[in-house]
Amino acid sequence: MKVMQIVSGGGINGAIRHCLLLTRELTRRGNELTVVCQPGAWIADQLRSDPVDIVPSDLHRWPPDELRRIAGIVRRKRIDVVHTHMSRAHFFGVLLRWFGGVPCAASAQSRHLQLHWMFNDLVIAASEATRGFHQTYNLVRADRIVTIHNFVEVAEGDLSAGQRRQIREEFGASESSLLIGIVGDVIPRKGLLYLVRALPAILAASPQARLVVIGRTTDADYESSVRAAADQLGVSGSIVWTGFRGDVSRLLRALDVFVLASLEETLPLAVLEAMAAGLPVVSTSVGGIPECVLPGQTGFLVPPGDSSALAEAVAAVLRDPALRQRMGEAGRRRVRARFSGESQVARIEAAFARVARAA
Repeated sequence: MKVMQIVSGGGINGAIRHCLLLTRELTRRGNELTVVCQPGAWIADQLRSDPVDIVPSDLHRWPPDELRRIAGIVRRKRIDVVHTHMSRAHFFGVLLRWFGGVPCAASAQSRHLQLHWMFNDLVIAASEATRGFHQTYNLVRADRIVTIHNFVEVAEGDLSAGQRRQIREEFGASESSLLIGIVGDVIPRKGLLYLVRALPAILAASPQARLVVIGRTTDADYESSVRAAADQLGVSGSIVWTGFRGDVSRLLRALDVFVLASLEETLPLAVLEAMAAGLPVVSTSVGGIPECVLPGQTGFLVPPGDSSALAEAVAAVLRDPALRQRMGEAGRRRVRARFSGESQVARIEAAFARVARAA
């Protein structure tokens, strides 16, 4: 099958990482991929050595010369289906569907009121919560939307003792320390402030615990408020700020528990990556997270914005090594079965084939 992926973000986020993984998996399965992205985009650099045709485009819609150019590429390459990622690409894809007469599928990784969703031939929702939102508020017909969860790579084996020790020393932690990790942009929606407010109770139960914050600061005011709260609570010395890291999957495997205190999510890759790394997960019961984490089996879920419940759940995991081991192993098995490329990409291919045949 000939697939054109259109992605509008120039940097890196969950939607772009999903596009990268999907492009590689589809290529590996024998499909022919073309990726349309911003000039100098991160994804283009990542795919530099892959057998993928990269087409730079700023995706402007007016004047319509760029739509005509991409439509010409669609016709020349005989593209079977266009697949879009992120808002600007979604709107461009709907217009391209009309200009080029090619079926268009859109990946729904967020929940916003945008009525262009109803004009796609197919919407692939990252979670059941997302599917319900788009059917209810964006008026997507039931026969044009399907839930196919995101997927992640599952690393085989664990780090060696030396590798684990090296990473933990980088965080100023010994082997006896208990490392709590959170991954994601430092923004209000990710709920880091509630985790910091939970830290005094966590440290009272496990004084050797440290919080490792892995992610970019995209909201400086919010980070300042979180740091001020940590200072006021006397827990700043137990927090490690790493900033953006390109080796998250490696870092995760040196942690003891993963926490995501989000107030809103679709289906966060960070949770799946933590499970794939064999970590128990403590998170909030929002969006598609309950479709990933099985309470009592792969981790715990707590209400959003509840620092007391968050502290109690994290403390319970930290004080029981056998529970951490059992939940981590169960999480890794669950990702292999339900959230891996092997389990998900065939479903995406089948969905593409249906809309291509119907065109």
